[in-house]
Amino acid sequence: MNNIKKLINIKSSEATKEDNDALLAEIKNAQLIMPIEITSNLNLDDITVGDTIQFEDGLRFKPMKIANEAGETFIPLYSDDDEVHGHTSAIDIKTSNLAEMIDDNPENISGVVINPFSEFSVEIPMDSFLKLFEKEEN
Repeated sequence: MNNIKKLINIKSSEATKEDNDALLAEIKNAQLIMPIEITSNLNLDDITVGDTIQFEDGLRFKPMKIANEAGETFIPLYSDDDEVHGHTSAIDIKTSNLAEMIDDNPENISGVVINPFSEFSVEIPMDSFLKLFEKEEN
């Protein structure tokens, strides 16, 4: 089990400040799995596992989104393959790259959620997620 998953699995009532700080540090430096929707023109019916694909105009995709009961939209991220449920296309992405991508193309996204369909998950509001990656000024 990776560190991020171990820290997420600590019950919030039992988590110490050190546990929470460690989780934020792990999230800041994590590479997670993000389900995507491919928007490039591509016929997936003719592709088999192991095929090499070339895109004439580059690979274009957008993150999948999910909504909570309040109707807020989140980008789901997963700590490992065991947590990914039902998504067919996904990429590994560094959280810092995701923050940069969101900052460059802001949408109406409320935040990110790590391991959303698990017993323990972490929902991070977008402002808080982006603040993790703000450059410190000297």
